[in-house]
Amino acid sequence: MESKTAVKPRLSVILPALLGYDTVLAALDAWEAQSCRDQLEILILCPSAGVGTLPPGQVLIATGELHLHQARAKGILQASADYVMLAEDHCLPDKFWAQAVLDRLAEGWDAVGPSLRSGNPATNWAQAAFLLGYGQWMMPATGSVRVLPGHNVAVRKKPLLELGPALENELLVAAFLVRRLQRQGQRFFLDAQATMRHFDVPGGRKEMRIFYCVGLGFGAIRTLHWPRLGRAFYWLIIPAIAARHWGRALIQYRRAGGRARLNPWCLLAGAFLALGWACGESIGALIGVARATPFLSFSEIKPVARGDV
Repeated sequence: MESKTAVKPRLSVILPALLGYDTVLAALDAWEAQSCRDQLEILILCPSAGVGTLPPGQVLIATGELHLHQARAKGILQASADYVMLAEDHCLPDKFWAQAVLDRLAEGWDAVGPSLRSGNPATNWAQAAFLLGYGQWMMPATGSVRVLPGHNVAVRKKPLLELGPALENELLVAAFLVRRLQRQGQRFFLDAQATMRHFDVPGGRKEMRIFYCVGLGFGAIRTLHWPRLGRAFYWLIIPAIAARHWGRALIQYRRAGGRARLNPWCLLAGAFLALGWACGESIGALIGVARATPFLSFSEIKPVARGDV
C-alpha cells in the first residue's frame, strides 16, 4: 500500500528496490532519520506492490519487469515535489543531508550534489571503486561546480519532464543526463554539509565485473551516433581511456585521499578497475545500447544490509 504526505513535499527521493523492499531497509533507515523528514517524499521502486502498509511519506511504485532506467523514469513522472533525487540503494545520507540540500535549492541552484565519503573502506578494492566512481566529489569539497554525479543529486523535475519519451534513455547512464543539464545552463552546487556514505563491494572480482558493466553503458551511449566502423575500432583507444580514468582517480587521491584515510595501494587496484572500465567501453561501443542495457543494473543494484551499516 501507499502512504502519501498531507503537505506537498519539497523533494522526492527515488530509491530503487529492484531486489525487494526488504533489501533497502538500511537505506530507508537513513532517509527516515533525516532532520527534515516531513519535507521529503520517498518513492520506492519495487517489482511487487505486496509489501503491506508503509510508513507516512513512503510511496511504493510497482515496476514489474522494468529495467532500472525505466523504473526511475516512472518514479520521476509520479513524483510530487518540484525537485527529485535519484538515490542509490548503497549510498546513505547523514542526518542533515536533506536540510542542507533544501537550503541550497532555496537559494536558486538548479541542482545540488553531496559531499561523499567511503562507507566501507576496509579493502583496497572498495577504496579504489569509491575513488574512481566518486573521487571528484569526495570530502572535503564544496562550492559551485560544473559537474555533479549522475546519482544522489537533487535536480529540478521540470527539465526532466520536458524530455518527454526521451527521458528513459537519458537515464540509462545518468552522468550524461547531468552533463546535458549543465550544457543547458543549469547551475550546480556541491554542498559540504550534504554528506553521504557510499558503500562499495569489497571484493576485486565483483568490482571488476561492476566496472566492466559501467563501461558498457558509457561506451554504448558515448558512441551512439558514431559510424559502425568507428565503434568497431574503439578498442584501439582502450589504454588511453584507462589512463584517463586512472589519472582522474590519482588527482583526487592527491587532493583528499590522505584526509579520507585511503591507502595508497588502492591506486594499484584502481588501475585494474580503470582497465576493466575501458574494456567495457570498447564492448559497449561495439554491441550498442539495446544489447548493453540488460547489464547496466548490475553496476547499480547492490543494496547495503543493516548489519554492514
